Amino acid sequence: MVCLNCNNTFESDYCPHCGQKAKTKRLRLTEIVNNFIGSFIGGDNKFLRTCLDLICRPGYMVHDYLNGKRVRYYNPLQLYVFMLTLYAVVSYVLGVSDSVFDDMTNIDLDTEVDASKYASVDFVIKCIAEVGNNKLYGTLVIAFFSAFSYRWFFRKCKVSRPDGQQLPLNLTEQFYTQMYHSCISLFFSVAMLPLCLIKSLDVITSVIYQIVTIAYVVIFYRQLMTIGWWKSIVLNAISLLLTIILFIVSLMLIAVIAGVIETLTK
Repeated sequence: MVCLNCNNTFESDYCPHCGQKAKTKRLRLTEIVNNFIGSFIGGDNKFLRTCLDLICRPGYMVHDYLNGKRVRYYNPLQLYVFMLTLYAVVSYVLGVSDSVFDDMTNIDLDTEVDASKYASVDFVIKCIAEVGNNKLYGTLVIAFFSAFSYRWFFRKCKVSRPDGQQLPLNLTEQFYTQMYHSCISLFFSVAMLPLCLIKSLDVITSVIYQIVTIAYVVIFYRQLMTIGWWKSIVLNAISLLLTIILFIVSLMLIAVIAGVIETLTK
């Protein structure tokens, strides 16, 4: 066989050079369906395996990924894109939101304000609420700030490495860990979408979601760092508080700079 992709000559079902199948069929409608389903399932069940391990053994799964098991699992950014797509599709099918894509991408802030109000408490609170509710890039912002706070407070907690060393997580590893936790939170958001159809359960659904996500971050770091329950609870609480402080301070600095620039340009 001659590979149609790289022109390599071989004798098997797959090209050993680029991995393409020996026989390629003409594109048809079934190819679209197979590619869409394969993106989530795949022949090796990577998507299902990643989701199941994140739910059943989140900290251990992330530990495996950080220690080199990269092919077995989806990386957190790729998984989050899949989960966002699934969230949008399920929301649209259930009719929970008529503008679910707008909800994920838009931040509606009042920019027509006086420059002196940029540093006001109301403006900062509104920005925090808008970014926190944004599922597309609000999560990336929160994970970015969380990486710094968790890196600082968990710096004395060591993780075993393949070479036998015991080292703390660096900033990138903390960011990836936070993104994996965000994937768990989004998974539960998708699972709870049917409950949103019942208006009387809005408050209960919100409370359950918050409890589950908070519990999972404690379990996450307890398994990943092999520490006790109380230590995980305390360090997570302090790290979360510092994350909020860092976010607020950064937001106020950006707001003040934006206000000064707007004043100078008038």
